Amino acid sequence: MRAGWYESCGAAEDVIHIGEMPTPVPAADEILIRLYTSGINPSDYKRRGNVKIAPEFPRVIPHSDGAGIVAALGEGSSGYKIGDRVWVFSAQWGRPFGTAAEFVSLPASQVRPLPDEMSFEEGSCLGIPAMTAYRCVFANGPVTGQTIYVPAALGRVGAYAVQFAKWGGARVIANASGPEKCTLARELGADVCLNRRQDNLEAAILAETNGRGVDRVIEIDFPGNCALNERIVADGGGIASYGAASVPQATITLSQRRARNLSLQFVFVYSLSPSVVDETCAGVLLAAAEGALQHRIAGSFPLSQLAQAHKAAESQSGSGHMIVRTA
Repeated sequence: MRAGWYESCGAAEDVIHIGEMPTPVPAADEILIRLYTSGINPSDYKRRGNVKIAPEFPRVIPHSDGAGIVAALGEGSSGYKIGDRVWVFSAQWGRPFGTAAEFVSLPASQVRPLPDEMSFEEGSCLGIPAMTAYRCVFANGPVTGQTIYVPAALGRVGAYAVQFAKWGGARVIANASGPEKCTLARELGADVCLNRRQDNLEAAILAETNGRGVDRVIEIDFPGNCALNERIVADGGGIASYGAASVPQATITLSQRRARNLSLQFVFVYSLSPSVVDETCAGVLLAAAEGALQHRIAGSFPLSQLAQAHKAAESQSGSGHMIVRTA
């Protein structure tokens, strides 16, 4: 099979190679997928670029997400037949070979049906970003009637969080880096979008909630925004954190209104329990089936241009998903 890989970490153009590798054979309870598309996540290019830590495996085929068709079934696998359209997730988590290749073999638990109305490109957006957003929004139950605040509303996770929250019946306050991007956030379903470069976010959010605060924050940078979030979360509200872009530690204040029954949840979709994965994937597919999701695709590259795709993903993180075509 044709595949892209790296054997050392560094700049994409220096370490990524394209060539031939043996096509995997599905083990017991695995499914062999003929991939048509592969989605790039920040974790993919950040790990590849991290020269401080050597790769965990001698050769790494990157990427967790992808979409394609079932090509073969391992012994004991069930629920799918050859030719079924599917999407996959967490393909390279704890494993050397992900979806930047023509084929990948995965446990059936990491494979889900791709709705007929969705393209393979859209299917490769459904993995880590959509699952993370769904879990962040719904981890504490339904959000009907709540107010959800989504910083970084045009990021890969943030854009889905806006849509899931709106689909779930919440009022959505978003922020983005300018009027044009706020227009895009409102098109995704945000009821209010604040310009984080100009607006006083705390004052504006409290004004939008009549001083009560928001019920939930879907936070991309918990350490960097912790102080603000403590002041704008309502009594009994919570923060769902899926990132720490600034520093790896945060100080939490335990005084005055900041400690009023605040709940905090860190979401790391790669290690969710099987039952939560099933619930999350079912929710993502239901929202898609009901037409609630737009999939923002910023660009598409052939597998032969994997290095260029990584560079584009690194430089255009707020414009949508970068897709690699593997067929």
